[in-house]
Order: sequence, then structure tokens, then C-alpha cells
Amino acid sequence: MWGLSNHLTDQQIQDIAAYFSKQKALPNAHTDPQLAARGKEIFEKGEPKENVIACAACHGPTAQGNGAFPRLANQHADYIVKQLSVFQNTQGRPGTPMEAESHGLTDANKVAVAAYLQDFPN
Repeated sequence: MWGLSNHLTDQQIQDIAAYFSKQKALPNAHTDPQLAARGKEIFEKGEPKENVIACAACHGPTAQGNGAFPRLANQHADYIVKQLSVFQNTQGRPGTPMEAESHGLTDANKVAVAAYLQDFPN
């Protein structure tokens, strides 16, 4: 997606995000309950010791998105982990809050949050 989106205007990206945020998600396969429980904790409360705010603060308590923030519920876990890693390791568009918010997440915590969101709601 990153290679394709380089040629899109900010308005086109917003239009695409708005379209996909209105689509109904289908639940994915169940995941490890302990891993999902850890992910739920991070999603709802963040990781204060690592300066990571709760995902729900921006993406909403039901992970359905909040205006400019995309829906995360039922997104594939591998995609979420990859996107979090991209935010951590590259410079994105100016004003993208995920660059700063994702830096405190460990690889294990990225996997946990992604597992929780893939099977949302648990």
C-alpha cells in the first residue's frame, strides 16, 4: 500500500479512508486468549511506562475509527503488525500521530494488540 499511496493526494487518501471506514467488517478466526487479553489491555489502557496511549483514545472504544482515525476492528493481525512497524521505522506524512505513538510498542506488544483487534470483539 505504501508504494501505491505515494502518488495519491491527501484528499484522495482521505476519501479512500472514509470509504473503507464505512464498510462492515467480518470477524476473523479466534486467537490465543492470553495474547488477546494482553492486547485488549494495551488497546484500552495503553502502556504508560512506555509512553504509549490507549489505542481506543483515537480509534474509539469499539475500534471502529474516529473521523480521521481508521477502523481497526477485525483487521488482519499481520497487517496491523506491519503497519505499526512501518510507523516506527519510517517517516510518514507530516502530522501523522502514529509515528510518535507507536515508538514505545515492543514487538510482543504489537503482536498482542494485533491479535486482539483481529478477533474484535472478543
